[in-house]
Amino acid sequence: MMNASMQHATQKRFSDRLGDRLKRHRLAQNPFVKSEDGSLLILSLVLFLLMCMMGGLAVDVMRFEQRRTQMQQTLDRSVLAAASMTQGLNPVDVVNDYFAKAGLAGKLDWVDVQSGLNFRTVTAGASSPITTYFMRLIDITEMNAKTASGAEQRISNVEVSLVLDISGSMGGSRITNLRPAAREFITSVLNTAEPGRVSVSIIPYNAQVNIGRPMMTAFNVSPTQNASSCIELPDSVFTTNELSRTTQFKHNAHFDPYNYTSGSTNMLYNCPPQSGNTVTPMTDNQTVLHNAINNLQVGGNTSIDVGVKWGAYLLNRNSNAVIQHLISQGNVQSKFADRPLDPATADVLKVLVVMTDGQNTTEYKIKDPYNTGDSNIYQHKSSSRISVYFNRSNTSNDWWWPRTNSWNAVRDSGSTSSSANNDTYYDRLTWPQVWNDYSVTYVAYHFYGLALDQNYNTWRNIFMDSVYSNKDSRLQQICSAAKANNIIVYGIGFEAPSGGRDELRKCATSTSHYFDANGLEISSAFRAIANNMSQLRLTQ
Repeated sequence: MMNASMQHATQKRFSDRLGDRLKRHRLAQNPFVKSEDGSLLILSLVLFLLMCMMGGLAVDVMRFEQRRTQMQQTLDRSVLAAASMTQGLNPVDVVNDYFAKAGLAGKLDWVDVQSGLNFRTVTAGASSPITTYFMRLIDITEMNAKTASGAEQRISNVEVSLVLDISGSMGGSRITNLRPAAREFITSVLNTAEPGRVSVSIIPYNAQVNIGRPMMTAFNVSPTQNASSCIELPDSVFTTNELSRTTQFKHNAHFDPYNYTSGSTNMLYNCPPQSGNTVTPMTDNQTVLHNAINNLQVGGNTSIDVGVKWGAYLLNRNSNAVIQHLISQGNVQSKFADRPLDPATADVLKVLVVMTDGQNTTEYKIKDPYNTGDSNIYQHKSSSRISVYFNRSNTSNDWWWPRTNSWNAVRDSGSTSSSANNDTYYDRLTWPQVWNDYSVTYVAYHFYGLALDQNYNTWRNIFMDSVYSNKDSRLQQICSAAKANNIIVYGIGFEAPSGGRDELRKCATSTSHYFDANGLEISSAFRAIANNMSQLRLTQ
């Protein structure tokens, strides 16, 4: 009997013999069949060599592209810096310095500089041979990376409207941070232009825009008071950058809508009456512009739409007649007699920069007949005591004394019925005089509501009208009109609420023309706008 190991050996010899016979049988059936072992090995070697070659080619191409990209980026940066008209170095030296610091010294082939009174153009080219590692296998021993670039700064005629929020919320640190930022912006704009090529207008706004009496006299407006010069603008004017000089406009009253007080020193007037808050029209006098910024005083509500309207108008050719009028009065330099320039016939950059820390709030107007003429309110010439006359029926007590909240038969204490209508010791106040010294709320409450036992809000609405619900739509209308007339609109939301930021973002020429700013960031926003205005750009 065979043991297990002997049995296993016998089976293996049988299997090997059977395999040999089957192999001889296949060869006998088809003499062309060969062993495949050698063919697969050769194919694998060929594929391996091809993969190595392709990888090597990719390495050479990658080295070439890295060098070309490095040179192109260095070239772009260097010609941009060299073309800037605010830098005083030789443009060729600037480009060479960039290449030296990038480790590309000797790669620069040529630099060409063209310049004039209002432009500088810098073009340059560079090349760098790259020795190949793998492409030499296909007889390519060198690849030459060549690049070229150009930049131009062309200072066109520039017209700027700087529309600045001076509402009450701008008090404290905000106005403190705004002033140096705005001054720096003005200096930068003026310094990047030839004299006479740039003009700047400053348009401060709160609930209204005080355009100043010289400018107001250029329009068809009948003055009702001498304290301020705000024109009430109807909704229809916000669809265009223009304003008619023949259409009758209404002079906005000098009044405080809501502040519950009396006495002009405590009033928060709807139209900012301070001389420092009037529009500064079209000048390149840095001192005048800086002083205008320094003299801004805050107070009142916010009407971004009204501010932008006047800013856009002073960039529109339609306002040339007003500029001519201001020149004749000595308020604008004569060298700007042809401004605002017509972009169809002149190379001009028109820029409107609008800044707010808030959002549109209510704008107020005094209704007729309470805007002009005599009131029914009398003031004692020496004591300043007020008496209000009402022609009441079924009583002889027609005089209301606010100081005692009582009806009386005579105008004032010490008067007799026979002298009650004697004006020797009394002034009958005109409505403009009333609003100069008493807020609408104060008059509605003390002089009318208490006297007639009526809700003072009723009388406040009788005296005064308001504009609020459509102010955002008016803002977008005038912004669209400005942009359609090739005015570049920048917006700065200075610590503004989301509503104000959203409206300014939509108003701006693009999202990149809008800036959010907090605190000292306001300077960075103005600086970015000034740099962008220089029209520095790549030309190749």
